[in-house]
Amino acid sequence: MTKRYLWTLDRKDQQTRSGLSTENELIEILDSEDLPCVMPADWLVATMQMDIEGSGLAIHESVFDAKSPWKLQLKLAA
Repeated sequence: MTKRYLWTLDRKDQQTRSGLSTENELIEILDSEDLPCVMPADWLVATMQMDIEGSGLAIHESVFDAKSPWKLQLKLAA
């Protein structure tokens, strides 16, 4: 069974994006967004998956680049 994630990506001065994606699809989407971050998209998703296991929801807010902050919310779809 393939896991799917509900996700929302908020970026300063850009329209909010959201969707329902598999892990690989989500990684491709995040790579294409060219987010200012200190870790690759696959690491970000893996880290957030660990948070989901505990609370059901993972939120990552990046202030790596203060001019382009962003927030990703990730939830395992039932």
